[in-house]
Amino acid sequence: MNDAMVCINAAAKGILEGITEFLPISSTGHLILVRDLFPLGDPADPRRKGLEDAFDIVVQLPAILAVVVLYRRRLWESAERIGRETLATRFWAGLIVAFLPAAAAGLLAHKWIEANLFRPEIIAAALLAGGAAIIAFERWGPAGGPEPAERTPPPKALSIGLFQCLALVPGVSRSAATIIGARIVGLSRGAAAEYSFFLAMPTMFAACGYKLFKAVRAGEVAWSAGAMPLAVGSVLSFATAYIVVAGFMRFLRSRTLAAFGWYRIGLGAIILAMWAFGVVGR
Repeated sequence: MNDAMVCINAAAKGILEGITEFLPISSTGHLILVRDLFPLGDPADPRRKGLEDAFDIVVQLPAILAVVVLYRRRLWESAERIGRETLATRFWAGLIVAFLPAAAAGLLAHKWIEANLFRPEIIAAALLAGGAAIIAFERWGPAGGPEPAERTPPPKALSIGLFQCLALVPGVSRSAATIIGARIVGLSRGAAAEYSFFLAMPTMFAACGYKLFKAVRAGEVAWSAGAMPLAVGSVLSFATAYIVVAGFMRFLRSRTLAAFGWYRIGLGAIILAMWAFGVVGR
């Protein structure tokens, strides 16, 4: 496979990461469909697995950075008031509290999860169940209050963090779990989405940093094989995530999440059919 094709495939995967990371549709569910469709090298090349693994970790970081840049003013103004204003102090304390459950559960169970749950049929089942939950909540759940995400107190933040633990199951979607959790504790649709974005920052930076540290320490990444694909994927992941997050918030001003629920059900059915016919995972 020539370098141009590798960069094209890296571009496609970077765009996919930017689109799916913050929408409640599961980036894992999509990556399982495209990993073999957009390879980053010749299957016979021993460096390919290292490059694929490094790519999947690295391109998440620019997507998180896009949220930081998009909300930089609100986050900076709130951070400046820590210790001086109760509201700002409670918000940042709440983010730490919300981050801890998934961090602890991930450290304790990540080996078991990777060994037992990264299977197409489980991802498909999680997509289907999550889609049904989103549709049901949008139809019968409470509307939530109008207050911004920054007013979420630590007890509610802890509840959202506990819901985030569900996202350790591949296919659940961290965004879906935290948005539904936030809605259940009383946040509006828009505030729930924003809190999900804010909570993604410590959660994903920590998860990506930990996975990258382990991979580098074990010698499992191949930087020399793919500096250009990593750069291409990272730039497009950042740009796409920035556009998608901004567009998602505009979408939520007048629409519900039901469309994402139906999309998850469709994707889950596709993955389940692919698994049943041996296209993936067998």
